[in-house]
Amino acid sequence: MLGFLGTGSAVSASIAVPILSVLGATFFGADAIVSEYESKTGYFLFPNPIRKTAIFLGKFVASGLVSAGTIGLFYLIGLCPCASSMVASHTGLSFAYSLVYLFAVLAVAYLFSAIMRSSVYSLVLTFFTFFLILPIVDAVGSVAEFKPWLSITFASLISQHIFQNPYPTDKVLNSTGVSLVAYYPDVRLSIAVMAAYFIVAFLLAIVLFRRREM
Repeated sequence: MLGFLGTGSAVSASIAVPILSVLGATFFGADAIVSEYESKTGYFLFPNPIRKTAIFLGKFVASGLVSAGTIGLFYLIGLCPCASSMVASHTGLSFAYSLVYLFAVLAVAYLFSAIMRSSVYSLVLTFFTFFLILPIVDAVGSVAEFKPWLSITFASLISQHIFQNPYPTDKVLNSTGVSLVAYYPDVRLSIAVMAAYFIVAFLLAIVLFRRREM
């Protein structure tokens, strides 16, 4: 019984992790590039003998460390107190999956920042993409009976479901005559999807940043 309660508490607590990832990417990444152009600070930064790639990497690492530190603190304070021996064995995996999602979202936020002409537009686009647009696509999948495995927000759910033993599998739910399918992300496929988002968005953001002029 205690193990069940610990697992339920851990799952409930881990629901907040994707939210923290999106908030971290929005506040620390969505305006990291565009702000240099919008506020004209790039006139003082870019003429220095520092490659744009180094500037980009420095900003990205700083954003990632701050966001990862916030998530790590949440795991330490929010999950450890409710962790039973069953939960503790999966906390490390959940944290690792959360970091993969964080850096994937952060890379997309930097891509938006490299494309947009306004910090506000970049912030809003990042926020609504991961809080509204993609979650709606995930929800529609249950009704339309298609598994949104390409969605990064759907893939991020592995950090929550990893606490369930056994790991849940897809199942059909019948409610008031409406057939719904509860889809669960495959761990390996989800990691690959998040890694693909990171690689593509990260490389595109660097290329666009290097080519962008004041």
